[in-house]
Amino acid sequence: MIPLILIDTKADRSAALKERLTGTGQFRVMVSAAQEVTLSRHLTESAAVVVAVHEEGQNGLAFLAHLREQGMDLPVIVLAGTCEPGVFSAAVTRRAEVMVMDGAFDAWYPVLACLIDKVCAARRQADLVAFLEKKLNLVGSVTRHDVLNQLTAVSGYTELLEMVTTDPQMKSYIGKERFALEKIRRQFQFAKDYQNLGTEPPRWQSISSAFGRAGETVALGAVAIEDSCGNASVYADLALEKAFSQLVDNAVRYGEHVTRIRISVHEEENGALLVVEDDGIGIPAENKGRLFERGFGRRTGWGLFLVSEILRITGMTIAETGEPGKGARFEIRIPAESWKKEGA
Repeated sequence: MIPLILIDTKADRSAALKERLTGTGQFRVMVSAAQEVTLSRHLTESAAVVVAVHEEGQNGLAFLAHLREQGMDLPVIVLAGTCEPGVFSAAVTRRAEVMVMDGAFDAWYPVLACLIDKVCAARRQADLVAFLEKKLNLVGSVTRHDVLNQLTAVSGYTELLEMVTTDPQMKSYIGKERFALEKIRRQFQFAKDYQNLGTEPPRWQSISSAFGRAGETVALGAVAIEDSCGNASVYADLALEKAFSQLVDNAVRYGEHVTRIRISVHEEENGALLVVEDDGIGIPAENKGRLFERGFGRRTGWGLFLVSEILRITGMTIAETGEPGKGARFEIRIPAESWKKEGA
């Protein structure tokens, strides 16, 4: 049976609800006039559904807010005493359902029963998706681990073979084999990075800090980083640093004579424009249309595709707008709700 927690100070109403819900044979109902009952670890880790009353003398919204602040993602239904837009807005913002107790008990109870069924079905679906994702992640992780172990063995034997071979033709074949092995290794790394996208919730990140860490992962040599983003932050996937690292690496690797990489952010009417540009040879005009396609590029062809996927998680888009021969210029458009200036 599904555990259901009913938070209501009115004993007659809560008793009637418990009788009806228990009578279906689907629920194990716990009734309490004290909201603190739901804050136990046992209930936090359960699959319980919470029904909290919000009316004069009972603040179900405050209880809901406290529940979410504690990191508890239990499904919640707010039973409102009156129809107020503010109540609906506050509840929906905190991922809760809302129903108004309009009229006699027998008039609104069937609606509540349907709403509980809806919430339970959504919970079962979410649990199933989580279970399937866990299986896929496990299979992917084990497969990558085993294949990479075998690649290491093959690479080792290839190096030994190269050491004992003097025939130039054979050395040429061995060189092509090592190139293929390295490409397979990079493809598995891409598969791992792509699989991990979106597995953790996005968070606010300092643009300058993320770009600075990204620069530390690339052999910059004499290339200078110019950053004018100041205290601007962006709401993005945790892989944002990897996206920046790919842009910096591309500039250094393919820009040929790059001496500086500049990052800046500009406020716009509907958000912000983040610009990453360099003074290298730029991108040929005939390549611009396919730049972010999967498989297009000189190495794995997945670097810029991964960048666009990372940004897309929180509604950002990226385009290359530089002039060939004068440097690459990547423009990242950030929605208004996904960027801010600290202290502004």
